[in-house]
Formats: sequence, structure tokens, C-alpha cells
Amino acid sequence: MNAAALTALVDRWRPETHTFHLRAGEMTPTLQDVSMILGLPIQGEPLCMNTASDGWREQMANLIGMAPPAPENPKERAPAGAPFAWIRTNFGELLPEGAERDTIRTYTRVYLWYMLSRTLFADSGGKLAHWCWLKALTVLERRWSWGTAALAYLYRQLDEACRRTGSGGIGGCLLLLSVWSWDRLSVGRPRILTARPWPHYRHNLDREPTWAYLWDNVSEMTSDPKIMYRHYTEELDTLTAEQVDWEPYGTYYRIGAGMADLNPKCLEEARFWRMRCPLICMWLVEYHQPHRVMRQFGLYQECPPQWQDTDQRFIGLIGSGRGRSQIGLTIIEATSQRSNTVWKSTRIELVKPAYDDDILYDPIEFDELAQSQHDTFARRGRSTSIASELNFVRSEIQKTAEECETVWDQSHTDDKPIGPMRHFIKNTARKMRRLANLLGCRDTEIAATSSSEEAEIPDDDTILSQGIASQRKKQATRSAYKLKPRGNAPKRYTPDDYVNRGKKVVIEEDETPPRRSTLRKMRNDEPLSSEEEEEQEQQEQEQQPRQRTKRLAVRKQPARRGRRGG
Repeated sequence: MNAAALTALVDRWRPETHTFHLRAGEMTPTLQDVSMILGLPIQGEPLCMNTASDGWREQMANLIGMAPPAPENPKERAPAGAPFAWIRTNFGELLPEGAERDTIRTYTRVYLWYMLSRTLFADSGGKLAHWCWLKALTVLERRWSWGTAALAYLYRQLDEACRRTGSGGIGGCLLLLSVWSWDRLSVGRPRILTARPWPHYRHNLDREPTWAYLWDNVSEMTSDPKIMYRHYTEELDTLTAEQVDWEPYGTYYRIGAGMADLNPKCLEEARFWRMRCPLICMWLVEYHQPHRVMRQFGLYQECPPQWQDTDQRFIGLIGSGRGRSQIGLTIIEATSQRSNTVWKSTRIELVKPAYDDDILYDPIEFDELAQSQHDTFARRGRSTSIASELNFVRSEIQKTAEECETVWDQSHTDDKPIGPMRHFIKNTARKMRRLANLLGCRDTEIAATSSSEEAEIPDDDTILSQGIASQRKKQATRSAYKLKPRGNAPKRYTPDDYVNRGKKVVIEEDETPPRRSTLRKMRNDEPLSSEEEEEQEQQEQEQQPRQRTKRLAVRKQPARRGRRGG
């Protein structure tokens, strides 16, 4: 389980809509994920009963034969439940052979209690099995809607975790949340290792694996959680709709086809997946809103979706006094203060833009810019988010696009639209150049005009003459941030040098017509061109000093002796 990825994901949970608000849109676990990943039943009685804790030790002793001892100090408040260590100590041994039927039912009830408290209804502490889950197992044959109860409990845990400050955990079925995230998002997704064989039971199809078995053997995240949390935050901020797998289970008519031997329990209640209803779990009532995430079902998503207030007073308790025997559940359709509002923003960003909005309107002072928070963190070696720069660039591009549309609409009504349009294009080019300078592409700053010059829009002829003059001046000057040319670049080693080692390198030159000698030209009686005459005169001047040096060398040679025997 990747704690850093889950924390980054929980930061984007909105209790008002029970969805994760991402750049790609709204997403949330639904009853479809409960069926495919957990295989729990959706149809059944709502899991609702009296949760009063008076006399819970006596009731627990009647169900399983024992209960945790009371604290020594009577004023000390103990939670209504048993620690997991106490359950393992007293019920961790195997049943002896020939055990009675009541003993088997007791151990079965304790095992189910332990599994429900550890997987579906885990609290943020992770050390206690609450008494209310054991009470729900009083009658084992009773058919509860465990799927809706597990999803309601997860929704409530996410509501509390996203608003919790400081250190704290999160409860609920994190197996459901983790597999849901791995199936749809690439952020924090582990690598699937070698698949383990499943012991199939052909005569009992209910024991076949669910969709979660595809992630049975995966790699673990071993990096620093604090560092990885920042990385996952950046990835979620830059995630687009095209990078999301909206239908990991398959298309509408081929759901579950990607996994062989899928448990039939995963698909038998598909008719309830898009049901808009309250989800009930003991004292919790949360709303299931699949209409906000219709893309997860392969359907069209309207924007904005129909508003459904999740902050209503759903629970009405009938009766009075402590230890009431019957609790009735009524759904009160009360009008909330936000009932007429619409959640217009379907995306959330946790990273602020790196720079101020008005930084591009004036020449950039990089000395002052270096003292900003973003650059200070980067200079000190602290990890900075690329999403902050991306958000700043995206907002500037959006503002520029809106300005372009406004100027274009006004150009149809003006008598002389060319002047204002050219003035706007010049200012836009200046802003874009400054934006490039912020991202490191340093270039010369265009001279900014005064406020009086910017207020007065010149004529078309004046703008055209100024544009030609500035263009010539720009060509004559060179950017102060560009290196001076250093001649030919040094020859670098390439793989061809190793292949052609020891061979004579032949340099291919441009094909030029062969030169004709002077004698050949005289024989052909062809006149020499001006270039050939100059080349011939230069060769004759170079040969004259060589011939004179050769004659002097001949004169200085000693006289040869006569012939032998003469």
C-alpha cells in the first residue's frame, strides 16, 4: 500500500460532492468498484441497528464466550471493542478435531469480526475491533447490504481525512481505494510482478478471485514518503483526461472480459451500479452520486452535473433516552443553505502559480525575481513543483487567448482596425518574450514605451515605418545572452571513427570541372578567361625566384674530374 500516493489523492477529496476533483474531471469509487474489487453484495437490508455501548461486555460474552477485562480505574474511559492483539491471543489457535457446532459458530463469528474490522471498517488507529461490527454478526444468516455499508464508511473516512490537520491516519477499506486508484490512475501505480496461480474450485464458483487479484503480487514503494508525496502531488496536478483509464474493467458490453475465471458475484448485481441512493452504515448516511462520474461507466458526462447536497440532516432518531431498543431511520429531505448553488469548479489545484499575475506587464528585474519564494526554495535545494510553473504559464496563455478574441471582435467594428491590432500584437510579443525569459530562454528585453506612448495609438504608416526601423536595428544587434561564435567546432569522436580506424580518410569535395593546362588550351586555340590569365601570371611570378635559386646552386658546384684513366 502506497501511503504517499493515497495521501496526495485524499487531498483532492471534496465532501460536498463525494468525489476527487482532478484536472481531468471528477472521479470517485462507486458501487461498480465495490462489486468488481470486493465482490460484496449490494442488495439486502441496510446495516443499521442500535449502537449503544451500555453493557457491551456482557453482550460480547454471550456471543463469543469472553470479553476484554474492564480497566482498573473505573474513571478511565475504555472504547467499546476489543484490541486485535486480544483477539489473536484468545482465538488464534486452530479448532480441535471434533469440535461442537456452537464452538465452530463462535470461531466463525470471531473470524468474520476480525476480518471486517481489519479490512472494510478499519478505523484511523488500526488497533481496535469495535463492538458494533460483532453485534451485526449475531445472526450469521441475516443478509446485510455489506457493499453499500463499506462504501458509506469509506466516504465518511475520506470526509474526515481531507479536513484533518497535522498527523493522522485514515480508515475505511483502503484496499478498495488503492486498487481503484491503480486501475484508473498512473500516479503511484506499482509494477505487477509474477502472477501467482489461484487454486480454482470448479464446483464452487463463488470461490473464484475478484478483480483485485490482478494486483496480488506487486512491487513496493521504498523511497522517502515525504519526497514521493511531493512528486505524486505534481503528477496529479498535471494529469489530463487522456491519461486516465476511465473504463479499466472493459467497455459497457464487455465488462470483466479482461480477466479469466472472474467471480460471478462481481457481475450479478450490475443493475444497481448507477443507482442514486443514500448509503447506510450504522450511524452513517452518505449519498451515492454516480451521475457526477458518468465517464467511469462509458457514458456522456454533463457539465456541470445536477447538484445534490450531501450535507443534509439525513438521520432522524425515533425514541428518547439512552439504551433505546428501537431506532428508526428516516431520510429527511431538508433544504440546505447550499441547495440552490452549483458546484461549478470541477477541478482543484493544490499548487499555487510560481509568480504573480502582473509580472509580465513590466520589464523583469531578475535580481528581485531571485528573492521570490519559488526561486529561493530552488536555490536552497528544496524540491519545487513543476506544476506551479505550469499553472502560471497556463493562466497567462488563457488570458492572452481571451485578449486576442476581444481585439478580434473589436476589429470588425473599428474603421481603422490595423493600427490597434498591430499595437496589440507588439504588446503580446513583449509579454511572450518575457514569459520565455522566466522559463530560462533569456533574450534581449524589448525597449518598453512610456505610458503616454502606449496610451496614444499611432497611425498605420507610423507603425509600419517604426517596425521596419526596429527590425533593422534588431538585426544589427546581438543578444547579450548568446555566446560569441568561436569558429569551427572541434571535431568530436563518433562511432564512424572507430569503424574507419587505420583507413585513409577521403574527404569528398564538391565536384569542380578539371583545370586545363596552358599547352592544351594553346593546342585547342581556345582563348583564356580573365581568371585563368590572372592565375597563370601568378604561377609565373612564383616560378621565377625558384629558377634563379636553382642557377646559383649550379654555379657553386665544384668542377668534375676528368675521366678515369685519362
